Amino acid sequence: MDNGKKGLLALSAFTILYVAFSIPALINYFKPKSYIEINGKKFTESDLEKEKPAMVVKLKKDYVDGLKRTFEQYANDKILELEAKEKNIKPNEVISKGVGSYTPSATEIQAIYEQYKDQFGGAKLETVQDKIVGYLKNLKEQEYYGELSKRYKVDFFMEDVKQVKQVVAEKGNPSIGPEKAKVTVIEFSDFECPYCKRSQTTTRQLREQYKDKIRWVFRDYPLPFHRNAMFAHIAANCAIEQNKYWEYFNLLFDNAENLVKENVILLADKAGLDKTKFNACLADSGKISSEIEADVADGQAVGVNGTPAFFINGIFVEGAQPIGAFQKIIDEELSK
Repeated sequence: MDNGKKGLLALSAFTILYVAFSIPALINYFKPKSYIEINGKKFTESDLEKEKPAMVVKLKKDYVDGLKRTFEQYANDKILELEAKEKNIKPNEVISKGVGSYTPSATEIQAIYEQYKDQFGGAKLETVQDKIVGYLKNLKEQEYYGELSKRYKVDFFMEDVKQVKQVVAEKGNPSIGPEKAKVTVIEFSDFECPYCKRSQTTTRQLREQYKDKIRWVFRDYPLPFHRNAMFAHIAANCAIEQNKYWEYFNLLFDNAENLVKENVILLADKAGLDKTKFNACLADSGKISSEIEADVADGQAVGVNGTPAFFINGIFVEGAQPIGAFQKIIDEELSK
């Protein structure tokens, strides 16, 4: 056998061996690492993407958000090293020297106390002053990190997670804005939730900014561990037939930290509700309770597991986000 044929046979043998060892490796590489089996049938991420797309998007977004926070910490460590080398000091000395001996003024402390008074649960200023001072010092440090980030040209290039739209029904729930508005925002919220209360400032600003360009729908989502929430939601729904829902709605959120039954009833009087009709509604609230439970079930079906939660033309926005997060999606939807 000549050398050419021997070489060809050797190459063929090598190829067969390579393929024989490579195929299992390739199969294992592409084999799903995470899956479930139900009655012997395997379900993978592909099945989740087909049947629960919004949940998969949320999972990916949470991952990217967490990754960004990790990158931010990594970047902070690196710019401290660079600044330390530049100034010939130790990295753990950079912040203290950069911020200096900053002490918040009485005016700054008072301003923060007034801004977050509700969240302090009625505590006096002297009780929470140390926390406020720590908060303001932390803000000053974050400002300095921001200056260093600009100086050392820190930029983040994170994966853009494509949003998916879900069909979220209104089901005749209270709304503000025209039915034919180009953008509909459906809110799932809890009157006793502090984050929901905080988000109301943002939602009111959005309705004022966009006026008739958006439609706002409120769906009940009282959380089971908020013991006063269910009664507050039933009471709010009793205001619908008297055309006083939104007046009562605002009062309930303004008093989110005190929604014991007695106060909810007092707030109904303050909203101008007819007492006889209101009390009759409360006494026969079975249908309303069922509707609230249906709202919760519908929310869970589209991925809501906490409050507040919003769907802007079906795009899920979770939590008390800054106003810019809403404006970005609303503007994109209005431009289509």
